[in-house]
Amino acid sequence: MATVLREAVEAGLVAEQPRLQAYLDRCLARPAFQRALAAQLAAFSEEAGPPA
Repeated sequence: MATVLREAVEAGLVAEQPRLQAYLDRCLARPAFQRALAAQLAAFSEEAGPPA
């Protein structure tokens, strides 16, 4: 759910809902989410290869 809500932040939809923002903040602060995001970003950077 946090990933979907992160996209809603870009659209400006979460800022209008303080409770939703608080929920998202709690999700993003979870160690498991941080590990999962780090793993996903690492996979993206591996696929991209070294800078040209």
